[in-house]
Amino acid sequence: MPDTLDDLMARDEAPARPRRRRWPWVLGILAVLIAVLAGLAIAGVALAGQALEVRDDLEAAQSELSSVPALVREGDTDQFDAAAASVLAHTTRADETVQGPLWEFATWIPGVGPNIGAVREATAATHILVRDALPASFEVLGAVDIDKIRFAGGGFNLDPFRTALGVLPEIDAAFASAQEHVDRIDRDALLPIVDDAVGQVVEVIDETAPLVHTATEVLPTALQILGDDEPRTYFVMFQNNAEIRATGGNPAASVLIRVDAGRVALSDQASSTTFATPELTGRQFVDLPAETTALYDDEWARYSQNYTKTPSFPTSARLFQGILAETGREIDGVLSLDPVALSHMLAVAGPVDVDGYQITSDNVVQVLLEETYLRFPGDQAPADAFFAAASAAVFDKLVRGRWDPLEMIEALRTSVDEQRVYAWFPREEEEAVAAELGIDGRLAADNESTTEVGIFLNDSAVGKLEYYLRSEVDVRCDVEARTVTTTVSVTNTLDRDDLTFHMLARRSPTYGGSKTTMMLDVLYVAPPGATVDRVEVPGGAVDALARTGIEGGREAESVTVLVDRGQTRTVSYTSRLPEQDLGAVSVRHTPTVTDTPVSIADSCAAVVGTFTG
Repeated sequence: MPDTLDDLMARDEAPARPRRRRWPWVLGILAVLIAVLAGLAIAGVALAGQALEVRDDLEAAQSELSSVPALVREGDTDQFDAAAASVLAHTTRADETVQGPLWEFATWIPGVGPNIGAVREATAATHILVRDALPASFEVLGAVDIDKIRFAGGGFNLDPFRTALGVLPEIDAAFASAQEHVDRIDRDALLPIVDDAVGQVVEVIDETAPLVHTATEVLPTALQILGDDEPRTYFVMFQNNAEIRATGGNPAASVLIRVDAGRVALSDQASSTTFATPELTGRQFVDLPAETTALYDDEWARYSQNYTKTPSFPTSARLFQGILAETGREIDGVLSLDPVALSHMLAVAGPVDVDGYQITSDNVVQVLLEETYLRFPGDQAPADAFFAAASAAVFDKLVRGRWDPLEMIEALRTSVDEQRVYAWFPREEEEAVAAELGIDGRLAADNESTTEVGIFLNDSAVGKLEYYLRSEVDVRCDVEARTVTTTVSVTNTLDRDDLTFHMLARRSPTYGGSKTTMMLDVLYVAPPGATVDRVEVPGGAVDALARTGIEGGREAESVTVLVDRGQTRTVSYTSRLPEQDLGAVSVRHTPTVTDTPVSIADSCAAVVGTFTG
């Protein structure tokens, strides 16, 4: 029997009941979503509010920190402690905020999370430094206050440094902990506005943490070097870049300094004639391997003005130690710098007056390497006297003058980066400090941290023409061939005709050049374990003066080129690299009067770690 109207209506109504039962679930889900979104919105508002509070705290901390250096200079311990406590309160509140659950949750939000995480890590790092390093910094900052460490008679009071010995490990540990936090930040994932703020903290810690660690490591030995336990005598040479040598120039001008418990005094001076006595001239006082002496002319190890023709500064230093011993002088180390390094130092210390000349950071290089030879065209004695007076004046300015120690450290860092400052000490622990500071001038013995190529210049003309020398270095690699090619370009920029006897080349005419022709021995030292496969000298070299040998356990070759005024010459060396893990390619080169541009091709980046045997 057909369904009645009532039956059909009843059947139609049946499905409607389950649909009505589903609505509460849908509404429930919507309600949850609305609640979550509302919660997120509220959390976002709360997070934004907290972010502003964190910003305000950190800005207040930064503002109050600006008063700290003045308090240190004044020795105002009470005000320093008050400022430190106030800064700590700000960073504590900021750190507690960013470590809260809301910030932890926010780090998981796609896109936003890395930025929130970066702020958390940077704030935590800042708080650690304020909490653990700032209290101890009073003693350390006091140690670099020139008014507290300078002796009236010349030298440095070591008491603040001795005090710093006790607190530096604490500061070092704080920076190491802060470094762990900033190392977790991926700056590539940050918004520009966040990276600008966080990046300042990261860069300060990245730069300062290694310096603090180095200071912690080297300060005990540095105090010994400064005569803390017994008096010391050091030989300081000034390398004359106008007569170029591998590590700078002719070391004719030099001084002996005496250091006793931080007090520094000039004890003697030497010139180009000091070691030119019959007893010392033409004699070699240090035994050297025949494979090394084969790289240089016969005059290298027998005349003091040529001792720096080797790129191994410890070898040059031992040669000076040997000849000084013959004169009855025992030394505790050898230091070296050039006029460009002096210019960096005078920029901090200020000018000096010498024989009516005011020598400044801007003119010291020109005065010492050009003007002096033009003023004294004949006898060398007046020039030597001026060099001696200039050396004494600069020395006095450095040990007695008032200058900012931190700025002087930065000036020295610049000189070290330009390969213009070296030091050697016969005591093993002190030589280790020189190595830690990167001033030992020792050729790399392996390729673990760096694959080092060396390209060096030595004057063979016997003149002072290299004041007008410009040089550039280019390094390229061939990964498939396992080779590295190092090219040096040298240019003679001489643009005047009034050169004096001591400036003009005495040997160049013998080999077909003129008195204004530079004659340069171009010395290449291959990376450790590498072989020298090819030497290219467009335009030719002086074949009779080509030399091969071993320097620092590494293959080396030297060729001699003539460079006329206005001319540019190039020399290229290609080495086959050893089949082993290799560090990043680096270059050691001769520092000239001007900066030497060094370019390392992108192809060399592919060399790192690729040649595992």
